[in-house]
Amino acid sequence: MPDKGDYGLSELHETIRGGERVLIRRVRPEDAALYPDFLADVSAEDLRLRFFARIAELSAAEFDKLTHLDYRHEMAFIALDEDTGHMIGLVRLKDELDEKTAEFAILVRSRLKGHGLGWLLMQRIIDYAKEKGLRRVYGDVLVKNTTMLQMCAELGFRELDVGSHMRRFVLDLPARTSG
Repeated sequence: MPDKGDYGLSELHETIRGGERVLIRRVRPEDAALYPDFLADVSAEDLRLRFFARIAELSAAEFDKLTHLDYRHEMAFIALDEDTGHMIGLVRLKDELDEKTAEFAILVRSRLKGHGLGWLLMQRIIDYAKEKGLRRVYGDVLVKNTTMLQMCAELGFRELDVGSHMRRFVLDLPARTSG
């Protein structure tokens, strides 16, 4: 049986609507250099929908936190355009204290919304959560983020009302059988 930290090592090569060839792999510390270009191509509104507040820019410490992970308790997968090497999306998962539940967060370049990249990233993080033996993944989504609301519903998440501006999407994962 692999170490908990060994899950998620495989790379995924796909083509999304629009023809972009995409590599999805585990994030690495050197990927910090890719964030400024990536975030410059994410609209202020998409950043607000992701971070639940208006943000001007991320600090060096925040970039470092995004790329130096404790793989025992968190994971992030980066999507790269295989032709240009540019970062085009990111999905993260962070364990709760019970180590059976984890929270997801996702962000893609604004111009690529609707191209299937978010789906690929969410499928990858769900597959990772299953590999790791998690029982549940969830994420909070602003009600104005209609694209994310629809994607979570289509992926089988159940929706919980957590206030007038927010919904929590929860996906219960099948128990892992020993084999």
